[in-house]
Amino acid sequence: MKISVLGAGVVGLTTAWWLTEAGHEIVLIDGAGRPAAGASGANGAQLSYRYVAPMASPKMLRQLPGLLLPGEDAIKVSLDTELIGWGLRFLKACTGAEVARTTAAQLALAELSRAELERLLGKVPLDFGLRTAGKLVIFRKAADFVAATPDADDPAVALTPRQCLELEPNLALDVSEFAGGLYTSSEQVGDCGSFCEQLFAKLKESNRVDMRMDTAIGRPVVRNRRMTAIETDRGVIEADQFVLSLGSGARAFAKSCGFNLPIYPVKGHSITVPDEGKPPLTHSVTDYSRKIVYAPLPGATRIAGFADFQGYDTTPVPSRIAQLKAAAADTFDIDTLGDVAASDVAPWAGLRPMTPDSRPVIGPSPLEGLFLNTGQGMLGWTLACGSARLTADLIDGKPPSCPVAPFDVARFS
Repeated sequence: MKISVLGAGVVGLTTAWWLTEAGHEIVLIDGAGRPAAGASGANGAQLSYRYVAPMASPKMLRQLPGLLLPGEDAIKVSLDTELIGWGLRFLKACTGAEVARTTAAQLALAELSRAELERLLGKVPLDFGLRTAGKLVIFRKAADFVAATPDADDPAVALTPRQCLELEPNLALDVSEFAGGLYTSSEQVGDCGSFCEQLFAKLKESNRVDMRMDTAIGRPVVRNRRMTAIETDRGVIEADQFVLSLGSGARAFAKSCGFNLPIYPVKGHSITVPDEGKPPLTHSVTDYSRKIVYAPLPGATRIAGFADFQGYDTTPVPSRIAQLKAAAADTFDIDTLGDVAASDVAPWAGLRPMTPDSRPVIGPSPLEGLFLNTGQGMLGWTLACGSARLTADLIDGKPPSCPVAPFDVARFS
C-alpha cells in the first residue's frame, strides 16, 4: 500500500520505519523543515519503561484546587474552553480502577517498545547516546516515599538517603534534605532528537519513502466517506491509507475530519548543560517532588520538567528556565550561572500531546482511511517504537504484538 504518515516526530518517524519494513510505500509529511521540530526535539531523554503511571489519579484529584492558583509549581493550569472539556474527561479517569487499567496497558506497550527499539537498532545502527543508566527517583517528602513503596514484583529497590548518595555521587543533597529513593537498574537514556535526525536520514535513503518536509498540512479529501487524499500548500497528496501522528496538532486535524480527539498540549521545558569540568551523572535521576528529570547524555546533562496546561505557545518561559537552572545548582551543583552561562544551555520548550487518561490513541479512526497513532503524552519517546509496531500490525491485519483495546479511540465516545 501507499501510506502517508502525517508528522515527523519520533512517533511518526518510527511508524514510517515499521511500515517501510512491512513493505509499504511511505509519504512522510510535516509542516516543519526538519524532523523532531516539536516535542521530540529536546525532551527529558529518559526511556522510562517501568514508570508509566497516568497523571490522572485520586491523588491528582486532591491536588487540583491548588493547581488553579498562581505560583511556580511543577504543574500550571490556565483554563480555556478546550481544556475544560478535556478536563471533564480527566476527572473521570481519576479513579483507582482507571489508574490500574492504564498502568497495565502502558507497561505492556513500554516493554514492546523496548524490544522493538532493540530490533530497530539491530537493523539500523544509530548513535544517540543510548545506554542502560538505571533510574533513581528521589523523594523529598516522607509521605511520598512511603506511598511509592514498590510491590514484591516491582524491580525497583527502595534506598535510604545515604544509599542514594552512594549510588549517585553527583547528588549535592544532604541526607536530611530528602526521605529516600527508588532505583530501577533497567531504565535507559538516549537523545530523542538525535535519534530522530538519524532515523530520518536512513528513511530518506530508501526508495520506498517520499519525504515531504516543509509542507503545510490542510484538510482531508474525503470520497464516499473514505479519506483518499490530503490538501497541502504544495498540492493534493493521495494515498491508500493515512496515519495521524501530528502530536498536539492531532486534535485540530481530527476536527477537520469530523470527529473529536481529546488531546491537549502539555508544555514541558528543558535545558542541556555541557559537562564542563564536572563528572557526568552516573544514572538518570528524577526529582519526584519538583517533577524535574536529569539525564546523562554524551558530553552533557539534559534537565527537563514541568507540565503546563496553557495552550499552544511553544516559546520557552524564562521563569521556567530559571527554575531548571536553580534546581540543577541545588540538586547536583551543576553550574548554569558561572562559566557555563557563556555557553548555550539550549533552553527549549515542547508540547506533549496528552489524552485525559494518559494512554495513546492507536487504531482506526471514525473516518475510514485514517489510522491514529498519537497522544503518547509525556511518554512519547518511551512508547514510540511499540506504538509504531502496533500500528503496523493493525494496518496489515496481523495479530497485535500487545493488547490494543486500551488504546482504541472508541473509549472517548
